[in-house]
Amino acid sequence: MRWLALVVALLACPAAAQEVPQWFTPSFLDIREDVAEAARESKRLMVYFHQDGCPYCKQLVTVTFRDPKIVEKARRHFNAVDINIFGGREVTWTDGRKMSEKQFAALMKIRYTPTLLFFDEKGGVAARIDGYLPPERFIAALDGAIGQTRRVRTD
Repeated sequence: MRWLALVVALLACPAAAQEVPQWFTPSFLDIREDVAEAARESKRLMVYFHQDGCPYCKQLVTVTFRDPKIVEKARRHFNAVDINIFGGREVTWTDGRKMSEKQFAALMKIRYTPTLLFFDEKGGVAARIDGYLPPERFIAALDGAIGQTRRVRTD
């Protein structure tokens, strides 16, 4: 009976991992390959940095990333992948260096979550969104990331 109580308790608890939308691109986290694949599709790479338990990340995923206008625009112009800033999956940077997600987040100077980086066709950071933006501001930020280099801050 104890095992049944444990199973019920585990099922009742929310998952600790941050769920990303199904429309994100499966990736081996080789940034060189991800940038090249996006470029072949006439898109850019969008990297979403998050952490477990982040309320703003949850808001981004459950509200902003479910807005039909944002989903359509993001899927048309970007290949999206996610990075857990405390994660241990291996990431390969554009110069071939291999590191953990945590080390990659530090390399990219990710100070808080959510943060989104948009890479151009050569692997350079073309745009950055630091912090949560509501859907209407996020759409404007996506427009900027599509066509030009810019940094969008939430403060």
